[in-house]
Amino acid sequence: MELLVAGLVLVAVLTALNLALTAAVVRRWRAGPDAPPGAGHHGRSGGEPELGIAPGDRMPEFRATAADGAMLTRDGLAGRPALIAFLSLDCPGCDDSVPGFAEHARLVRDAGGRVLATVVGADAAGSDLAARLAGVADHVVPEFLDAPLGAAFGVRYYPGFAHYGPDGIATAASVGLRGLDEPLRPSTP
Repeated sequence: MELLVAGLVLVAVLTALNLALTAAVVRRWRAGPDAPPGAGHHGRSGGEPELGIAPGDRMPEFRATAADGAMLTRDGLAGRPALIAFLSLDCPGCDDSVPGFAEHARLVRDAGGRVLATVVGADAAGSDLAARLAGVADHVVPEFLDAPLGAAFGVRYYPGFAHYGPDGIATAASVGLRGLDEPLRPSTP
């Protein structure tokens, strides 16, 4: 009987250790842009990670429910500029990017556009990050760890930002805000 108890305790300890290591790996994977250079990121310039969206890409079909209950789709964003932020609760740089994102959001709104922000995490809907974004974005979409909206767009790293023209073609996209220096340039030549 003592061996059975000892075996169960050992299995419980190993399971807890496995869960902790898995959580650490997922957290590190989600916070990819903070990884040291040469850690497996292959970007277009200087080894920087790619978001998964590139200028010239068409906005994918999607369907998402915002925190306010609004149903969002690609067609609902069509016909005007759109700025989309992809943020994660496990990303140290995501919270820091909110003030810069707010400035880009203001410019997009001034041009008649819409602003959408996604927050990925187990408690995304009730997070401080989602609450801060509610005053910045037209709609905030809380997502669980599987991030279906981010997956639909092909997002690989956080924080990610993409600007789309009225025709639904990406004009700028990047990990971090650096790639949005010209958020309102036309999407067609």
